[in-house]
Amino acid sequence: MSMRISTMQLFNGGTNGIQKLQSDLYSAQNQVNTGRRIVTPKDDPIGSAQALLVTQASAVNDLYLKNQGTADSKLTALDNTLQGINEELQSIYSGAVAAGNGAYSDSDRAAIAAELTERLGSLLTLANSQDGNGRYVFAGFKSTAQPFSGNPTIYVGDDGVQKLQVSASQYVATNLTGTEVFMNVRDANGAQAVDTNGMAVSMFDAVNGMITFLGTPGASASDPVYANALGNIQASMDTVLRNLTVVGARQSSLESMTNTAEDRTVQYKEQLSNLEDLDYAKALTDVAQKKLQLEAAQATFATTAKLSLFDYI
Repeated sequence: MSMRISTMQLFNGGTNGIQKLQSDLYSAQNQVNTGRRIVTPKDDPIGSAQALLVTQASAVNDLYLKNQGTADSKLTALDNTLQGINEELQSIYSGAVAAGNGAYSDSDRAAIAAELTERLGSLLTLANSQDGNGRYVFAGFKSTAQPFSGNPTIYVGDDGVQKLQVSASQYVATNLTGTEVFMNVRDANGAQAVDTNGMAVSMFDAVNGMITFLGTPGASASDPVYANALGNIQASMDTVLRNLTVVGARQSSLESMTNTAEDRTVQYKEQLSNLEDLDYAKALTDVAQKKLQLEAAQATFATTAKLSLFDYI
């Protein structure tokens, strides 16, 4: 039994087919123009969904890389400040050792005391260092207020640890508090620095103790006060070196994470390329094929559209 096709059905079928071929040709040409296999989700729904997941993962990875860069900058600045503190302490220690020379007079020791006073002022300046945003480096969470002041010097910051998330499960501390670096002075063995009365001393107290001793007429290197003050300055240096090690370990860990994140960036780019990039040879062949199909369909439609039963009556 034959199927009856009306003239309207024939016309609609022809126009619909031509419109679909035109749409297919447009999509193929658009792929060539953009250099992408997936221009819109309908080009490849599954591939488009996979590309979206890769793009989102890449964006999160980029955020971690940015945080890692910020953390590295903060730690580098912190390391530089600690190096400056260590250099000042080394100069103070050298001056204090020289002052122990039995041939030195009271005026010689007073001159060294004056130099140490200047260096103590430099230490205080370093302790009140600010970052590029004007926040105090060693103040903990109270970074908008100067952490050290007065004589004897007191600490008005807190012990807040500032952290940045640098991976899905890892945070890196980007600061050291004034307590860790200046107030809680411990020697290489971990023993608390104390004065001759057994009271805990800060880095500033240690240097002040030496300055006071050198300003005392008739001071002698054999005095237990001198040995105590010198030992406390050494403990201050040990404390700074210990904190330099802590910062170095954080930087080393951060470098490993950054290398991993950079490798992921390359992997994500490759995945997106595999999903979205166009095979030009195949695409050009598709364009030529679709163009030929469209031309053939248009020619056929032009011929069949002229047919009418009245032409044969």
